[in-house]
Amino acid sequence: MPQRLTNLFVYGTLKNSRLVRLLTGRTFPRVAAELKGWRLVPLANSVSGYPEVEPSVGQSVRGYLLMGLDPKSLRALDAYEEGYRRCRVRVQAAGRTVRAEVYVPERKGRVG
Repeated sequence: MPQRLTNLFVYGTLKNSRLVRLLTGRTFPRVAAELKGWRLVPLANSVSGYPEVEPSVGQSVRGYLLMGLDPKSLRALDAYEEGYRRCRVRVQAAGRTVRAEVYVPERKGRVG
């Protein structure tokens, strides 16, 4: 049975291809992409202290679409992205709409 491969939209630390290779042991094809209807949360307002995205009408986030991630690589990235979960989205890449997943914070709202 073939593995299910996943596209992943990255917008923060995972835009660094060396980091992705260090975490997964692999390099994945990537293209510039845009996540429409979402915004990049300023670090000062970030729950985690790291880059975050949240839904926001009329805004968009630019990043990269990593293509064809296998389950083992996703597990490695999930471990790195502690405090985040993956959710399904559609991104614009290479002139078309593509299904992907993106990391979002597990909890919303400010702590403290």
